[in-house]
Amino acid sequence: MSDVTRRISRWKAKFSPDLAAQTTARIFADMTARYEASMLALNSMELNTKQVLSASGIDTMYIVFYLDFARQLFRLSHGRSISGPTLAREAQVLLEKWAARGLRADVLAAIRYEVFSVPAPAP
Repeated sequence: MSDVTRRISRWKAKFSPDLAAQTTARIFADMTARYEASMLALNSMELNTKQVLSASGIDTMYIVFYLDFARQLFRLSHGRSISGPTLAREAQVLLEKWAARGLRADVLAAIRYEVFSVPAPAP
């Protein structure tokens, strides 16, 4: 029996839609609670970002790009083990990427610090 055929037959033996449905049913409440908490945190972050953008006088046409920066920073910092100096460096890389795309670095830094409480990395 070829390796591919063996792998496929083993997968078919291990996986069944009934078993998957039972597993999902057991953890559905926890999955739902974690998803709702994440969406609430994401919504709160977006509202805070929009307040920073409004205070900075950013034109409406560019808001989506600043929100994309904030969402990437949210993904980087939310629910992960990255923090401290590593998070500060990674946030700086994101800031420089979006500044190179034409966004204002001072506004990106304000989002990084005011919304996420991530300081600039140490030199």
